[in-house]
Amino acid sequence: LGYCPHGAMVRRTTGQAGHSLVVTGTIGDSALGLRLRLAPDAAWAQALSSGARAFLLDRYLHPSPRNALAAAIRAHAAAAMDVSDGLLGDALKLGAAAGTNSLAPRIVLADIPLSPAAREALSLEPALIETIATGGDDYEVLMAVEQGEVAPLLAACAAAGCEASVIGELITGSTPHFVGENGQPRSFASLKFEHSWR
Repeated sequence: LGYCPHGAMVRRTTGQAGHSLVVTGTIGDSALGLRLRLAPDAAWAQALSSGARAFLLDRYLHPSPRNALAAAIRAHAAAAMDVSDGLLGDALKLGAAAGTNSLAPRIVLADIPLSPAAREALSLEPALIETIATGGDDYEVLMAVEQGEVAPLLAACAAAGCEASVIGELITGSTPHFVGENGQPRSFASLKFEHSWR
């Protein structure tokens, strides 16, 4: 399946309080693409431009693994994991994985990187922020990064062809904090995609 230089694996268990949370690419495109497939007659879906619709459907059908960022992540990230079950839920997993430490994410929703297509959808239907932030199948990389490594990481990701964005930090405690408009706390019905087994 692949390989990693001996002793260089970046695990999900090594985040610490005060580490910045950084995510690659854009978030929510795939979940919006799935919504388009499941409910193409929704008002926002009907109003979406053809270019935005094609982009979101393609992101759902053809995920882009961030293999080109492996060296940058190994060099600069303290902890990392994929974003596959929803950004907010996976950020909670990253904090919970930090061994005996009790850590949780603090994420500023306005800092979550969005594609132009996702921004268009959100402008048509603001409630889609829940789909964007908690939907699955992004297959981006979420990282915990020491303060001094943030700028080098962002530069290395850009040089490798994929932008990365700071969206918050790991904080002490087990309760996540999601900051919405005007700095107000924001809650969600569910933080991640839940698999239904029948």
